[in-house]
Amino acid sequence: MSKAKLTISIDTELAEYLRRTPSVSSTIAEAVEIYRARELEAALEEGYRDDADEAKQIHREWSEVDAELDE
Repeated sequence: MSKAKLTISIDTELAEYLRRTPSVSSTIAEAVEIYRARELEAALEEGYRDDADEAKQIHREWSEVDAELDE
C-alpha cells in the first residue's frame, strides 16, 4: 500500500496523547478508518430512510397481488 505524508493541526491535548502512543501513524489511520466507516453507515441509514416510503408503496402493491395468488 502506498503512503502519503500529511501535516495536520489538532488540539494540543490530542497531540500530547498521540506523542505517547507507540505508533502515531497507525493510531491516526485506525481512527480515520473508524470515522469513515461511521460516515458510510450514516449515509446508508439516510438512504434507507429516504427510500422507506417508496418501499412501503411497493410492498402494498405486491401484497395485494400475493393475496390474490393465495386464493
